[in-house]
Parts: sequence; structure tokens; C-alpha cells
Amino acid sequence: MMSSKAGVVVVGELNIDLVLWKVPMPVYEQEKLAEDMRFTMGSSSAITAHNLSMLGTPVGFIGKAGSDIFGDFMIDGLRRGGVDTAPVIRDRALKTGATIILANPPQKALLTYMGAMADLRLEDIDWDYVSQARHLHLGCFFLQTGIRKDVGKLFAKAKELGLSTSLDTNWDPDDVWGDDLQEALAHTDIFLPNDDEAKRIAGSDDLEDAIATLEKRVPVLAVKQGGGGATLCAGGKRYHDPGFRVTAVETTGAGDSFNAGFLHRYLSGAEWAECLRWGNACGALAVTALGGTGAYQDRQTVASKLKELLAK
Repeated sequence: MMSSKAGVVVVGELNIDLVLWKVPMPVYEQEKLAEDMRFTMGSSSAITAHNLSMLGTPVGFIGKAGSDIFGDFMIDGLRRGGVDTAPVIRDRALKTGATIILANPPQKALLTYMGAMADLRLEDIDWDYVSQARHLHLGCFFLQTGIRKDVGKLFAKAKELGLSTSLDTNWDPDDVWGDDLQEALAHTDIFLPNDDEAKRIAGSDDLEDAIATLEKRVPVLAVKQGGGGATLCAGGKRYHDPGFRVTAVETTGAGDSFNAGFLHRYLSGAEWAECLRWGNACGALAVTALGGTGAYQDRQTVASKLKELLAK
């Protein structure tokens, strides 16, 4: 259990990733060959939770999974990363979801079966548990179809309990970017989209215009720009960090790891520029291994590699 007012509650989805590395796009009735593969922890929310815990921040996870092998795999992975999974609901009537990732760095294609994540609802939230934390994070907004209409209420209640809030939408498969997101943003302290998502949400093809629009809607806006680093708007100031040059093995989880690094330093009371730089460093570390948590398997190694990156 998290110590009182010391950690983060992540509300989110649980699904596994099957990463096929360096593979041509499939063609009906034809067989193609992948160079490598990895069966690993998926889910934006779960990757953020795991990697944030590996940085040393106490993390608890609220979600829903099936009573199946995929659910066991996800929960065991979170526990090994030090995440408290006690609030996770297991349901025999549901299937834990899965994503197949075709990874051809720096690009990837994803195909997801949502499964149990679509069944998580506001009434599943353990408010006594949430009240013990300092911060609430939700990822993959558009895939959490059971709770997305109530994320505004979720965040409003969390703020009443004294928590700060953060949101990472990920991509909208319907490409609608609806009104329920705007309601959620009204109660969001830290918004963490990538550049393509920011443009879609703001309704602009120009990133600068999108940033100018979105920074008016939330107190803190951090826009992830892949190899271009990230831009932060906070306290009436704008910051940009160019990021780090690393050899990319596979990019799954880079944005989720940025979230982890940013929130880790934010909760430590760091200056905004440092939060941004840590976000970029954690995102850069993530792409050096297969899978979103592949580079975050040992706390000592993570600390050493981040120290080396941040010294550059």
C-alpha cells in the first residue's frame, strides 16, 4: 500500500503487447517474416505506472482485467516493477486485451483488441485508496470507453481530495477527439499529448498554433515531439528541450516513459525545465530496448543510465 500522500494512482487499461520487430506490412493470403519478437507488458497507463515506480515513486494501479493468462502476465509485471495492484479488478466474464505492434523504427503500426479495459467504470474507483495519493494519472483516454465520459468527474473528485491530475489521451481510433475530452481537460492539471495528438485536439495542422490553443485550456501542457524533444508551457512560460540522441531499438512506450520521468520530478518539486528534461531522458531510455518496459527492469541500472544521459 502506498504511504499517505506520497504517491501516484494510475487509472488505466491493462493489455499485453506482442511486438514484431522489423517486419513488412502484412498482405492478405501471404506470409511475411519478422526479424525479432517480444511478448511484453503493454498499455500506456501500465507502462507509465511501471516505469514511474522503477524511478522510485510509489505507484498504485486501478484497472480491470480478465481472469486469464494475459491478465496474470500484466499484473505480475506491474508487481515486479513495484506497483501496488491491489485495486485491480479481475473478472472471469472478460478477456484481457492485446496489441500487436509491427515495429519498424522509428515507425510502428498497432492493432488492438480492447477487452476488459472497455469495462472499467467510474463506480469501480476505490476512493479511499485514491485519497491516499498525491496525484492521479490516466492514460489511453480514447480506448477506455467505459470511463471516458466520466473522466471529468473522476478528475474533479480527485482534485476535491487534494490530488493533482494528469492526462495522456493517446490516439483516437475514431479520429473524432470528442467533447468528453474537453470536459476532462477542464479538470486536468498536466496534459501530456504528443505533437500529432495536440494538433488533432486543437483542430490545427500547425503545431505552434496547436500549442497556443491548448496552453489556454490547461495549467501545464507538455507536448512530446519524438526525436525533436518536447515543449512545455507552464506558469506563463514556454520551455523547449531538444531531447537526447540514442540508438533506437523500438519506440513503444517512449511517450509513456516521458510521462513517468516528468511526473517523477514534478512530484519531487523540481523546476519545470528539469521535469521536461527528465521526461525526455526517460523517453530516450525507453527506446533503447524492445517493449515499453524493456529498459526499466532494474532500478540500479535505470538510475545509472539516466545519470549518464542527463550528464550530456
